[in-house]
Amino acid sequence: MKYDVVIVGGGPAGSTAARECAALGLKALILDRAEFPRDKPCGGGVTARTANLLPFSIEPVVGRVVSDVLFSYKQADTFERRSERALASMTRRIDFDAFLLQKALEAGASLREKSIVREVTRDSRGVEVRTEDETFHANVLVAADGANGTTAAMAGVTPKLWKQIAIEGDVTPPGGVPPEWKTRFGLDIGSLSGGYGWVFPKSDHVNIGVGGWRHLGPTLRTQLAHLTEFYGFKASDLTGIHGHHLTIRQPGSPLAEGNTLLVGDAAGLVDPMTAEGIYAAILSGGTAAKHIAQYVAGEVQDLSGYRREMASTLLAELNVSRRFHDLFHLTPGFYLWAERHSSVFWSLAQRILWGDQTYVNVMLRHRVTGTTIDFISDLVRVTPFLQRKSGLRDPAPPQRFFMRQAVRP
Repeated sequence: MKYDVVIVGGGPAGSTAARECAALGLKALILDRAEFPRDKPCGGGVTARTANLLPFSIEPVVGRVVSDVLFSYKQADTFERRSERALASMTRRIDFDAFLLQKALEAGASLREKSIVREVTRDSRGVEVRTEDETFHANVLVAADGANGTTAAMAGVTPKLWKQIAIEGDVTPPGGVPPEWKTRFGLDIGSLSGGYGWVFPKSDHVNIGVGGWRHLGPTLRTQLAHLTEFYGFKASDLTGIHGHHLTIRQPGSPLAEGNTLLVGDAAGLVDPMTAEGIYAAILSGGTAAKHIAQYVAGEVQDLSGYRREMASTLLAELNVSRRFHDLFHLTPGFYLWAERHSSVFWSLAQRILWGDQTYVNVMLRHRVTGTTIDFISDLVRVTPFLQRKSGLRDPAPPQRFFMRQAVRP
């Protein structure tokens, strides 16, 4: 069976790519190994800037809207910050992903569930995708099968990724979500190297999780229990505990090769600073669709336009976010102390979550500060003592300073 585009993975990136391709008149097929609705390990926070990317409201699948945050440092020293506008909508991924997928089907995309891709063959004429039961042909293949996806590798495109790991569970209090958590979420900083802990309120329960560098994996279940108790819940009440990987793109990792594109977590587009990936999933899916339509129509010779557009937009953002992450996790206690006593960072954080500000614009508007951030970030990347202090075991290479020093890629 022949399609213009076959998309492997029906999560936010894949369903967005399919919906936009179908809206542009392309024959799009989604293949997913699961049957929807299916759950997805994720905190389920959809930021305001993410919701603004979509041409429809996500209100039908929103369980709660939060505008405030409770910060803590190493499960102590708490303080609150409030926002005049909503920061994020809290949803369950089982609902959110099924909702986005339905929008793709309504736009005209096709779906094959319980379809595990076994083999991919591609050449200049197109791609052939084989599942256990069927074979599909298309002009373009989109790998949208998440952090543990294998589609890109089967197509001969191997992404280079750093991986973090997180574990989470739900607590459903007998009386519902406590009043203090109805409009706020919690962030605990400093307990885990390179990451954080959280509590996200949903309609009738709270989602609690911890995440950080992959080498912390053996400690995460204990950390989750401690954090749950810190937030006033019982660790024994946690249900649905599961872990998942978060993928962060390494410099030079491919986004497009020949007639194959990578989007979302499969491309490693998680924001290093926030560990949030839904924004990048939806943005990359929509961007991919535009370039696929041009390619299928014969308006361009290849899909390199997708790579160039992503490099000038999202990848530039993720690069700066990585630098912020390097700097922040070197001395997270200092930043929490500064915020508690001066509220210096809260205004910036709000504007980024709303989509009114970008990481890149921060660096451009404050060039001296930006240069300082670049210097310290590069210093962390080449200094073993600072790497240990910030928990880095596989640092990114320096980009402005110390360029002659050998650093693992």
